[in-house]
Amino acid sequence: MNNNFVNKAINYKKFIASRYVAIESQMIPTKLAQFKQFLVSLKYDGHFYALSYENEEITLINRNGKILNEIHIHKDAAKLFKEKGIKKIFLAGELYVDDNNSERTRQFNVTSAIVDGGKNLKFAAFDLMELEDELFKDKSVFEKYDKLKTILPNDGNIHLVEHITTESKTEIAEYFKEKVTLGNLEGLVVKNEGFTIFKVKPKFTFDAVIVGFASSDGDRSDLLRDFLLAFRKDDGSYQIFAHLSHGFTDDQRRELLAEYKNKVVKSDYLEVARNRLGFQMVAPETVVEFSCIDVINQDSKGNILKMNLSYEEKTGYSANFKQPTVSVTIPLFIRFREDKKATVEDVNFKQILEIMAFDDLDTKNQGQDLPKSEIIKRAVYTKESRGSKMIRKFVILKTNKEELDNYPAYVFHYTDFSSGRKAPLKKDVKVTDSEAQVNEIYDKFLFKNIKKGWEQV
Repeated sequence: MNNNFVNKAINYKKFIASRYVAIESQMIPTKLAQFKQFLVSLKYDGHFYALSYENEEITLINRNGKILNEIHIHKDAAKLFKEKGIKKIFLAGELYVDDNNSERTRQFNVTSAIVDGGKNLKFAAFDLMELEDELFKDKSVFEKYDKLKTILPNDGNIHLVEHITTESKTEIAEYFKEKVTLGNLEGLVVKNEGFTIFKVKPKFTFDAVIVGFASSDGDRSDLLRDFLLAFRKDDGSYQIFAHLSHGFTDDQRRELLAEYKNKVVKSDYLEVARNRLGFQMVAPETVVEFSCIDVINQDSKGNILKMNLSYEEKTGYSANFKQPTVSVTIPLFIRFREDKKATVEDVNFKQILEIMAFDDLDTKNQGQDLPKSEIIKRAVYTKESRGSKMIRKFVILKTNKEELDNYPAYVFHYTDFSSGRKAPLKKDVKVTDSEAQVNEIYDKFLFKNIKKGWEQV
């Protein structure tokens, strides 16, 4: 096998992942810009694989560069290309399960089928990358499909994805209703002459537990910004996966922030919201129902990993290590589930496993001895006012983890405590990869918050 195909398979998925935009079917009239023609194909609920054929040898490569052991598809594909007189081809497609009944198969069915030797697996090609010595990367989607139609059949163990071409967004909506709403398939993929590729899907709905909250900043600092959501795993741990910010009115945000400020618990783990303020952790008590358009477990960097937490009533949250999880697109609050509790049964991670497969959920060896953070600058000031004691603390941490994914090089942490204030404890967190910038942040906070009457301890 040409080893370049492995790198091309990995890079293809990384490149394509950045182009997909998920929308729900109701958005078809408004989100799809009008083009002369659309290419609409079924989205199979399977695993991405690239297929190469060279020197009469078939190779199937997944998004991580792993090569699939030989199954019946290898023989069928080699026979097909030989009959067509093709000596070299490189395709992108979906490996999925066809069990010949009306039940929709899921990603995890593919994993099981592979373990069982590939029974009922099929390969649906949706893109042509190379044919003989000709590159198709810069050709239009319609040119690629016209060529694929001369090579691949419409059914069989290796086939072209089912698709239509249309000028009408109304026809796309009708096709969605037929294949997804009534046909129970995963969704549609809509391409045009533009750069963006649209995934059209129905909404997903899940139940999760609130484990933290973040406030807004600026003139909206009295409003809730995000809830931090987690699922529970069978071992009782809490798997972080999403920030929930959509679906609340400003009045609700104001009331919720006031309510949750009274529920703060201890935590040795800090997560930062998009406005650079840290989440304050709360006891895992409230179950929330939310919807989202899409759920993914891999991005252009590979598997999505987020922190897994343990919780004890006396000690609060403690970080375990990052585990495979998901990201969700546009999570939207529906309601608080007062009829459910934050138990393993009610908010289990298995909600995700029902719709999505993971290459490896064995977390036994995923912990890692992370480098220890160090305090490189720290100052504490106190002040007495009207019988109340005030404390302000400024800290710069060097994480020593900047070479790892999702870790900044420096963290600035500001604590403002006043025993006579309605909300006695306030915190602020800033992160950066620049030592000069973190020192600048430190100096600005110090200058703004330490005036006459403060004494350093």
